[in-house]
Amino acid sequence: MVFELELIKWLQSFRSDLWDFFFQMWTIFGEELVIVGLMGFVYWCYDKKVGEALGITVFVSLVVNSIIKVIVQRPRPFLVDEAITNIRPQTAGGFSFPSGHTQGAATVFGGLAIWIRKRLFSIIVGVIIVMVALSRMYLGVHYLSDVVVGALLALGISYAFYWLLNKLENRTRLYIYLLFGAGIIFLVLCFYFIMTVEATATLTNAQNLYNTLEGVAKMMGAIFGFTIGVLFEHRKVAFSNHRVLWKNLIRFALGVGIVMGVRLGLKFVFGLIVDPEGLAEGELGLATLVVLFDFIRYGAMVLIGIGIYPLAFKRFNF
Repeated sequence: MVFELELIKWLQSFRSDLWDFFFQMWTIFGEELVIVGLMGFVYWCYDKKVGEALGITVFVSLVVNSIIKVIVQRPRPFLVDEAITNIRPQTAGGFSFPSGHTQGAATVFGGLAIWIRKRLFSIIVGVIIVMVALSRMYLGVHYLSDVVVGALLALGISYAFYWLLNKLENRTRLYIYLLFGAGIIFLVLCFYFIMTVEATATLTNAQNLYNTLEGVAKMMGAIFGFTIGVLFEHRKVAFSNHRVLWKNLIRFALGVGIVMGVRLGLKFVFGLIVDPEGLAEGELGLATLVVLFDFIRYGAMVLIGIGIYPLAFKRFNF
């Protein structure tokens, strides 16, 4: 722990506006818009089967990340040592171990590299993973062990799913098993933290409950939306990939716009009902409702992106 804090302080000793900008650009590779964009491109425009595999791999990896976070509950480095600056506060909510940005980037880029097996792309992916990991430490939001474990988990899960999905003739059964398993884990975690959550120095018990379960709820919702979306697409849509550039550009741009529009639109609507930041002490029922809203929001995003949006491909021939 002391060594890891000293390493972060050493990295931040080189701080300048240029280095702040440089590392914030790298950390974007582990953020939601990039992950959604890459998964969408692969699924809609490149190879639907690989896109499905990449999607379930990323969602399971990030569920594992979220579960470990709420079990370990390791505080961020800048909360432990006042000499460490939180340079990018908008990506530093929740707990520290393991690094969600590193694990997300390593899963989506590393998983794709495993599936397409191109040497140059694999080298580029290796650089991206290392730089995202370094950026998270430089920005003061993660320890060395956070990023190392996040990367190892991502690559381990990616290889495991590559092996498993290549062995299975019927992937749908696996998706359903994962859905039910994730649902049971989610309910157990919700019940446990509702019964045991307490206020902290800066958060009411209701805010603390939401902060604890937020990440798990989002990824559990994504797995639910993925499973329903895949079943719907297989039975009702069955779109095909093509190599017509202008049509793929439309697929990608419109798809990302729709998915992120659903994300932001539902966040706005649900925020009118309950404000997560305004949860008062004892409002555990409202906190649970906000958790449910995040589950629904991410489930809707993925369901629409995977199952419903591709209906337009055939309807409008793009």
